[in-house]
Amino acid sequence: MKKLFFGVYHPSIILTYCGVFSSLTGMACLMTYDVQIMPTVMILLILSACFDMFDGTVAKRCKRNEQEKEFGVQIDSLADTISFVAFPAMILLKLAGIHMVTLLIAFFYAFAGMMRLGWFNITTAENPGIFQGLPVVYVALIDPILYLILTYCNVSAFGVYFSVSSVVIALLFLANFKMKKPSLKVLLGFAGLAVIVITMLLCV
Repeated sequence: MKKLFFGVYHPSIILTYCGVFSSLTGMACLMTYDVQIMPTVMILLILSACFDMFDGTVAKRCKRNEQEKEFGVQIDSLADTISFVAFPAMILLKLAGIHMVTLLIAFFYAFAGMMRLGWFNITTAENPGIFQGLPVVYVALIDPILYLILTYCNVSAFGVYFSVSSVVIALLFLANFKMKKPSLKVLLGFAGLAVIVITMLLCV
């Protein structure tokens, strides 16, 4: 029988979609931006990362055919483009303002993030346990921690620091170094750090 809609609707990718929902909610918050809502935006960015970090772990425990596995890989990268490329670029533009310099920085960040994800997709089969360059998901801890540091230090020039940070992160996305994929223990450590950062953001 012919399906009404094409695609894969396997439970293993539910966390991936949850991450996208969290990111889109954060972007919606940015569209009604005021000073009070930025901690919420940062929390939503962290939650997107938490969903992303564990979706692969959950997927491996689900019974999937080859098509469902391949779809999971592709949809994960597409979701990462929204959560850790477009979303942080929007945060930068909100904090730094929209003008030619910040647009160029945001473009460079987006370019580097997409290049990183595209390169990962075509090389991951060769080195399944290795990351080349900084994984884009790491921005979801870097940005909130930077925001907390600037807030607690009473620094007002958020835009300048986030502009510099975005350039550095983009260069790390493209940097030709290798790192092992984190183990489950490391992921749990990241989750613990995320809880600490979220708690501090709730107190801002």
